[in-house]
Amino acid sequence: MYTVLLSGGSGKRLWPLSNDLRSKQYLRLLPREGGGPPCSMVQRVWTQLGEAGLDQRLICASSGQLEILKSQLGSVPVAVEPDRRDTFPAVALSCAYIHSVLGGRAQDAVCVLPVDPYAQAGFFEAIKGLEAVLDQSRAEVVLLGSRPDGPSEKYGYILPGQAREGYFEVRGFVEKPDPEKARLLLSQGALWNCGVFCFRLGAMLERLAYYHAPCDYESLFAQYDCLPRVSFDYEVLEKADSLAAAAYEGLWCDLGAWSALTERMGP
Repeated sequence: MYTVLLSGGSGKRLWPLSNDLRSKQYLRLLPREGGGPPCSMVQRVWTQLGEAGLDQRLICASSGQLEILKSQLGSVPVAVEPDRRDTFPAVALSCAYIHSVLGGRAQDAVCVLPVDPYAQAGFFEAIKGLEAVLDQSRAEVVLLGSRPDGPSEKYGYILPGQAREGYFEVRGFVEKPDPEKARLLLSQGALWNCGVFCFRLGAMLERLAYYHAPCDYESLFAQYDCLPRVSFDYEVLEKADSLAAAAYEGLWCDLGAWSALTERMGP
């Protein structure tokens, strides 16, 4: 399974410390496991992916972030976005990189995750299990949801459908509900949406063909504006005939807001 870490955002929710020139995912504010100087979000998550054995990994980032990526991670595979066009084009470009640069095959699984989760090792072990759910469920896309520890207005929710062994069918989504709605969702067994999704590489290559876009990375880089400026959620998830999700039990939060980040920063 290939793992794609989406790291191209500007992190404007953490302005003014984070901005276009110094995105939130590169700020060294988080405690490092085992001690040592603080690390950035991208350093923490990249390391956790490796520790989980998810070695076929790459980063999708904007061209202006290459220098800081190299300074923090060294030489790693990067699918470079010529400009920011939302998450669907970023995922498509990453899949073209997997296909033409890394030699990925149509039947290979691809798992995409954002750069800003703060989670325990079990979260990344759960990601490893998504390929098996993809095989078992035969869904177009498999998502990962975190079991809520209480109602929250900060996150989107995955609505569970029919329960299966090891996963459940997805019947819908709710975006950042008010407190009363959040409590109702918890009573229905809804999960926080972690923004993690797994699919077959061939499915994304077919979408590139639909837009008459090349599957070769360098060619797609040159013609990047042929792809619509739209989110993966809207372009793929909302149009899918079958979705499945697995539940993760353990620590998880999104570090996109100051309140969440300060709770996890070291002394």
